[in-house]
Amino acid sequence: MNKTLKLLLFLGIVSAVSGLAIGAVNSVVAPVIEENDIKAEKKNLSAIFPESEFEQIEYENEKILTVYKAEDKGYVVKATTIGFNASEPIIILVGFDTEGNTVAVKPLRQQETDGFGSKCFEKANIESLYVGRDLDTEVDLLAGATFTSNAMREMITEAQNVIREIK
Repeated sequence: MNKTLKLLLFLGIVSAVSGLAIGAVNSVVAPVIEENDIKAEKKNLSAIFPESEFEQIEYENEKILTVYKAEDKGYVVKATTIGFNASEPIIILVGFDTEGNTVAVKPLRQQETDGFGSKCFEKANIESLYVGRDLDTEVDLLAGATFTSNAMREMITEAQNVIREIK
């Protein structure tokens, strides 16, 4: 019994010290990680509207992560949903000019099937399927990539709805 008590006390002390050490390391690296995330987000936004200042707009929707206004150039909507690979969400940025036309779609994260769903994220397909659409034009599907195409349609349609509301 005495041995068990000593072991429990020792494990408790080790756990407490470990927890404090992890907390201390987290307090040091968390601001660095946040700063890097902000830099990456700005870089992605600048790929759509170069040399613009971005203002975040408050908007709540489970499919819309963030909405940005790019000075007098337009808006960028960060959207997410699940495609064929249900274990990893798809995240994209959709850029709209001030008239509501889609000017860019930038994939940020996707793990869709190579050769099928991944085709939705190829530059040529992005330009032919998604870019140049106005707010009233439905997004087309890519043959052979039904789940991913539906996911892309869903995200872009949600982004169009946001622009309709805030414009």
